[in-house]
Amino acid sequence: MFRLLFNGGRIAIYVVIGALVGAFGQIAIAAGLHSGLGGVVALVAGTVTLLLGFALLGWIRDPSGLMRTWGLDVLIRGGMSRAFRSPPYLAAVLLGALQGAFPCALVYGAASRAAVAGSASAGAATMLVFGLGTVPAIFALSSMPLSVLQRLKAWRWAGLFVSAVGILLILRGLSAMGLIGHTLFW
Repeated sequence: MFRLLFNGGRIAIYVVIGALVGAFGQIAIAAGLHSGLGGVVALVAGTVTLLLGFALLGWIRDPSGLMRTWGLDVLIRGGMSRAFRSPPYLAAVLLGALQGAFPCALVYGAASRAAVAGSASAGAATMLVFGLGTVPAIFALSSMPLSVLQRLKAWRWAGLFVSAVGILLILRGLSAMGLIGHTLFW
């Protein structure tokens, strides 16, 4: 039951993030349609997603370290200590929400895709699907010994997936700018 509540809190935060970035993305895309910058939004989101995929692959430094540099990790640690003092079921939801808010290249990559979804509701739906898709992995990862995870190189596979999404977003942006042809894939 606690794992379900934890995942519910985590997914709720993902949906909120998706709605926020989707709304801002909608504004940027709408402004871009009038000024020809619609492709630039997708190009920037794709570049950010690709860089985050590279961070997961270990090819570049993980940008989530900026949170520690700016001291924002203190907010999350403070929230964790408060959550642990809450009633057990509420604590599970709160800890899931905090985990969802914690910097993660996979979440950043999904949020980049949600930003170009076209609206707050489409951004929220994008992040809902992302969150639901992570539930089996969270259950599996929390049940597997660390040695198995290291052998599977789970982060490398995630990095490949996020990099592929970044490339597709870049291609979508280039297509919207008229630099390459539009296809079924972008």
